[in-house]
Amino acid sequence: MHWTEIPGLSQADMEEFFHNAMKPGSYLKHHGVIPRMDPRFVACDFAKGTAEFAYDVQEWELNPEDIIHGGMTSTALDTSMGSLAHYYTHLSAPTVVTVTMNVSFLKPIALGDTFHVKCQLDSLGRTLATVKAEVRLEKGDVLACIATATFMAVNE
Repeated sequence: MHWTEIPGLSQADMEEFFHNAMKPGSYLKHHGVIPRMDPRFVACDFAKGTAEFAYDVQEWELNPEDIIHGGMTSTALDTSMGSLAHYYTHLSAPTVVTVTMNVSFLKPIALGDTFHVKCQLDSLGRTLATVKAEVRLEKGDVLACIATATFMAVNE
């Protein structure tokens, strides 16, 4: 079954899911580093299996080279790709965990930059979802990172 055939999922539901995920106190903005990174929902396309999130680089995220720490970029990727996987599996399992993630860093991201994580669902099985993503700088649409990840839907 293709993800567009899952009962209860739709473009309107997807948009509502991501808007709710970005509210203070939601599963994304409850505690820890993710609320500090302040992700913003930009767009989604249910039929294509895509979602886009934006992040502003903040001073506390910088490494000694005065560019965003790779771990912070990885966190943004994990959060964004995991959120997309979570949407397509939330009716069958309340939790999604990262199984694997591979990141290639292509260009530095500096303080003052805004970057967009553009995610694409690659495959969706009974318990596993594979997602790919690009990190693009808002200025000049520069490709800064690429990533792939596999997530597992789990019933705790």
